[in-house]
This record gives sequence, C-alpha cells and structure tokens, in this order.
Amino acid sequence: MAAVKTKRYRSILHHRIEEILKANGKPLFPSADSNGLLPDVNDLASVETERLYEYALKDRERRSVVELIDAIKRIDEGVYGICEDCGKAISEKRLLAAPAATLCIECKAEAEKRERTEKIMRTHSHYGMQLGDPSGGN
Repeated sequence: MAAVKTKRYRSILHHRIEEILKANGKPLFPSADSNGLLPDVNDLASVETERLYEYALKDRERRSVVELIDAIKRIDEGVYGICEDCGKAISEKRLLAAPAATLCIECKAEAEKRERTEKIMRTHSHYGMQLGDPSGGN
C-alpha cells in the first residue's frame, strides 16, 4: 500500500478511536436523581435495564477500539488492507467503510454464511433435532 494511503488510513483509524473514547464519557452508575433521592423500585428496574444496555454498548465500543488498534498494528507490519483468508487486497471502498476490516468482501460474506449455518446447527442440536435426517423414519 502506498505511503500516502497508509498515512490516510492511520489518520482515519486514530480519528475513529478518538470518536469512540470521547463518546464513552457517560457514567454507568447513576446513584441518585437530581434532588438526591434514590429512585423507587420501578425506576430501579428502568435504571438497571439502561445500565445493562450501556454495558453492552461499552463492550461493543471496547471491542471496536481493540480492532482499530489492531488495524494500526497491521499498518506498522505492512499487512494492512490484505485479506487474512485469501491474501488479496481489500478494496479501498471496504476499508473506508470498515477501516479495521481483515477480510475482503467475498471472504467476509463467506465467513458470515458459515457463522449463520453454524448458529442454525447449534440451535437445532440444542433442541435435539438433527438437520438432514428424516423425521420419524422406520
């Protein structure tokens, strides 16, 4: 990858990290409302639901930052923009949309297809069903 493009992607990655970290400043544990009183039981349930949502959101943000940092490391190693599965170049359009991408669009689509199939297989095996077997055969 050309030095100009590498510098551009490094800048994009750093900018995305900064955006996530700046948006991450909300407290997770609101302990009292504006008049200093703890919320009632119904409000506690609502606060707990919001807190769980915030945990999930912050976990996703944390994973995003890790992926972006890993992408910067790939730039330093000279392998940024190369698909980890097939070794082909990841399109510039894809890198602009998902700068931490490690797979080209074709390999990503195949990986998602495999993940969906595995999820279906796990779900069916969890319920004791065997896919592809005739039901009730004698």
